Amino acid sequence: MAIEPIKKLTILSPVQSNKRIMRAVSSLGAVDVTDAGDHLAVETGADYMRRKSSSTEDVDDVLRKIDTILNLLKSYAPEEQGFFQGLTPVPQLIDKEDLRYATESYDLEGRFRIANELDDTLRRNERTRTDIENRLASLMPLADIPFKMEDFRRPRRVDFIFGYIPRLNLPQLDRPSYPWRSIAWEIISGPEEKHDDSAMSETPRMVRNIKDAQRIIIACLKDDVEEVRDGLAQLSFVEIQLPGFSGTIEDHIKELREDSAQLTTAIGENIAKVRTFSPDRRALITLKAFWTAGKNERLAMAKTLGGKWVHILTGYIRERDTERLRSMFEKEFPESVVILEEPAPDENVPVSLTLPKVLRPLSLLVEMFGLPPYRSFDPTPYLHVNFYIFFGICFSDVGYGLMLIATSLYLIKRTKQYQGVADFGRILLMGGISTVIFGALLGSWFGDLYMEKYLGEDNFLMKVQATFSVLDPISKTIPALLIALFIGVMNQFFGISLKMYGSIRQGDWKNAFFDGFFWFLALPGLLIVASKLFVDTPQLVYRSGIALFGAGALGLILTQGRDLKNPVARILGGIVSLYGIMGSYGMTTFIGDVLSYCRLLALGLTTSIVGMTFNMLGGLLRDIPYVGIFLFII
Repeated sequence: MAIEPIKKLTILSPVQSNKRIMRAVSSLGAVDVTDAGDHLAVETGADYMRRKSSSTEDVDDVLRKIDTILNLLKSYAPEEQGFFQGLTPVPQLIDKEDLRYATESYDLEGRFRIANELDDTLRRNERTRTDIENRLASLMPLADIPFKMEDFRRPRRVDFIFGYIPRLNLPQLDRPSYPWRSIAWEIISGPEEKHDDSAMSETPRMVRNIKDAQRIIIACLKDDVEEVRDGLAQLSFVEIQLPGFSGTIEDHIKELREDSAQLTTAIGENIAKVRTFSPDRRALITLKAFWTAGKNERLAMAKTLGGKWVHILTGYIRERDTERLRSMFEKEFPESVVILEEPAPDENVPVSLTLPKVLRPLSLLVEMFGLPPYRSFDPTPYLHVNFYIFFGICFSDVGYGLMLIATSLYLIKRTKQYQGVADFGRILLMGGISTVIFGALLGSWFGDLYMEKYLGEDNFLMKVQATFSVLDPISKTIPALLIALFIGVMNQFFGISLKMYGSIRQGDWKNAFFDGFFWFLALPGLLIVASKLFVDTPQLVYRSGIALFGAGALGLILTQGRDLKNPVARILGGIVSLYGIMGSYGMTTFIGDVLSYCRLLALGLTTSIVGMTFNMLGGLLRDIPYVGIFLFII
């Protein structure tokens, strides 16, 4: 139940056996290989020892081919997964036959060629279809125009301008002034109410409103076209550029739709071909793991040093694995020398946690936030009580807890051979048990399902609820809030205790006393002094609080700036550290953290209120004849 002891490892071997040794070390799976040049004071550029060169280009090429096929399958033939598989993806277990088939029999090159052609074809067809869909979207608002597009381009001295203008501005086009006296215009009627918004995205909002705008076409001399456009702009006219192809827009739309349909058919046929690769998924995943391991082995080889006769490999190994390593080298590499040492205090040693089965699940949470330093301590055992109490209070409903327990038991049963996923299920199991306990204590059983209006008078669930209920947070919100704040205070003190414990483990009694003990004086004193604002605190208790706070604050002011050389700077540093601007902690940090525990009450209330809401909705359905009771249960 701690951080496992680690040994620093150095292996000296004949240079001709370096590849065999690297394969053996990799298969052992217990050595974290490090850069030998960083550990040993050698001149890597001279004739003594050189870093081993190891290229991964060929491996990267193989992995690229594997990823191409897997990504193609992921895009067009995703693996069907059940609810729990989607919730907690599990690793693939393989045996020797799977590995032999994948590495010796599977035709990766041939399958890659086919997959690559399919990928290129699908991408090209999808891009073309997208272009067609965009063109269709831009042409649909113009589909009812009966004219051929080349008719608009045929006149040599006349230009046509097509677009939308507010109806209120139409009379302005008939003014006798220039340039309006030299134009001709006509309303182009049609089913404007069906215009597609995407085609009009570049127009003002008023043009999209059919009641305010009218579609028209204007003819003018080419010499006057710029003046006409300037005048139209002042009338809020929005020009629509007509397409440059020949024929009618409707005929062109039909052609585009036919092309789109053909592409859709071709895409469907290619996707069907992609699905034929689905049986290859297991072999591909196996191959990817195999070649990834090979790549990692080569990268590890690049961290070693080699000379004319000697090869050097360095790393770290858990103390409990050292005997396996020694036995392997005595049997397979008797000519090699294995050196085990204690890591230096300033080394960045990898961390491995060892925990009993009952405590192991919560190590998932610790690893999410990063493993502790090697010379620190494993916080996992100290998180259990806090985590499950908070979990239970946040859900705090017997019904939710029972559902969590059932779900977690099923998950554990289905994934017990996968430690990480099964541990996640065990977290849910313990959280479900805590939820049941706090749900019973806070009187929430599927919300308020025990009420007479749902299950009748004097029902069994009501009796059970009354037996175990200690506090109703809905009717007694203030006491529940005070309990949440009390839990927050205790959790803050628990955190300070762990900080002191970590410092003492490292032999740093000074930090434990200055950064921990003084806060244990100041913070309780602060709470006692603050209580005077809310309750009638006895005078003796109040004076004791002042004394505690004064002693703790004085100690913090004198010690929190101890790293500063200037005496005045030390005092000022201590004052701002007491407030919380700098330093490891502060009063504002304490107050903010404690107040944040109000969320425990808020989340607990939310759970109950959501349950009550569902019961209310179900109660409304219960009176429906024949099927009401079934709808209520659902």
